[in-house]
Amino acid sequence: MKILTIFGICALVLAGCTTVESQKMRAERDQLLKNYEDLREENSELKVKDSITNTLLGKWKFLNLEMAESGVTQEVAEAKAALYALELKNLTLEFFEEKGIYHYRGRRGGTEVFGQWTVITIRYGDEPFPFIRFIRRTGPEMEKLLFAATEDGRALGLSSAPGLDAARDMSISVTPDRLYLTMHGKMQSGPSGWVQSGGVRCYFERVEE
Repeated sequence: MKILTIFGICALVLAGCTTVESQKMRAERDQLLKNYEDLREENSELKVKDSITNTLLGKWKFLNLEMAESGVTQEVAEAKAALYALELKNLTLEFFEEKGIYHYRGRRGGTEVFGQWTVITIRYGDEPFPFIRFIRRTGPEMEKLLFAATEDGRALGLSSAPGLDAARDMSISVTPDRLYLTMHGKMQSGPSGWVQSGGVRCYFERVEE
């Protein structure tokens, strides 16, 4: 009887140890999976940043300024944007790297701008959206140069297009021959994901050297 009792106790202890060890292994596995997913997402965002950064390098000439797509008709806003686009027709921007630091410089008539820039991503839901941040050294701030933004971040003075972070960040999209910079309205979640609500977009063409 004593032998059976001792055997039973040993079996229970062994089962308890097995359960604890199994839980520990599951916890370690779950943590490894989480680390993998975090690393995968980080690498994905790094790829987005690197791709935009490498494609952006070079010279660009202003083409046009327009209202971004919106569910609300903004005829007055579009007229203001069209008029301001005439003032930007001679604008050129250059993005370059020097000693590991990314710089920009631009000229519009007698106005010159110079500073540093970096590409960042901001997540809305599960999707990272690329933005470009300009750090002015000389000349007007980029958002004021491109969009005549006021101190409160409103592009062309429009109440329908508030900027992000007092208009210090603007979204960016770039292909080998086209550059789009947008000071957008609020981000809103819709049936097909996150979308911009209103905003003003500048686009450029690459200047071949």
